[in-house]
Amino acid sequence: MKAPPTPASAAEARALKMVRALGNPARFRIVELLADRKDGTAAVLADALDLAQSSLFDHLTALRASGIVQASGDGPNRYYCLDPGALDFLSAYLGGLSERARSWLGFPEATAQENGMEIRDATTEDAAAIAYIYNQGIEDRVATLETMQRTPEERAAWLSARGPRHPVLVAQEAGEVVGWASLNQFNPRPAYDHVVDLSVYVAREKRGRGIGDALMTALDARARALGYHKLVLTAFPTNAPGMRLYERHNFRTVGIYREQGLLDDRWVDTIVMEKILA
Repeated sequence: MKAPPTPASAAEARALKMVRALGNPARFRIVELLADRKDGTAAVLADALDLAQSSLFDHLTALRASGIVQASGDGPNRYYCLDPGALDFLSAYLGGLSERARSWLGFPEATAQENGMEIRDATTEDAAAIAYIYNQGIEDRVATLETMQRTPEERAAWLSARGPRHPVLVAQEAGEVVGWASLNQFNPRPAYDHVVDLSVYVAREKRGRGIGDALMTALDARARALGYHKLVLTAFPTNAPGMRLYERHNFRTVGIYREQGLLDDRWVDTIVMEKILA
């Protein structure tokens, strides 16, 4: 018998909705025009694209429904602009498909993203940037129960000690490392060889721009290429941006450890999440 179709994941459904919206040439031109300017009213867009107002509104409605375009204001003063985070997500999702395709030929040295971001394997030369970003996460008290600051020397030794099944990736923009992520040993027992833990950190001033999405997509692709069966992570349930990131990438909650750690003289809960790699 023919197997029933696998339900689309949330990320797949989101990407498909965006691709369908961009498949219309007029909508694609609207996106290109908005990419070249901060924003624009319907009248300005209609004049620039030589579109009837009714047709333009239909296209803008479809682009807003897909999440690509945002609107503010009312009536003739309503302005439309692109959502860079949505485009970052689509770029990262398609980049993940590219990673999976390339994995059949071996790991690439780097994966370039269309928005100028590059995801590549970390080297010991990245140790200072990784330490800096990790220390921001420690200071912010939203990402880890770790309290001890890291040094570039410690991170360089950490990188050197890792094997090929536990890579560290960095996100780079204009030559600057803006985030990092890693696949970490979950348990040394052989029975857990196909389960891997993950970490994702983004520079404080760069958060909310899709960097975490890109890193998560690249980690997912690398974990599949390495033959892992499951990804797991531990996070703070109070870290709303982090929780949204994990849910977008189809992690499900396993449970919550109540009062798992003591930070700044208060007990902190942690949440355990997992994702089966089909």
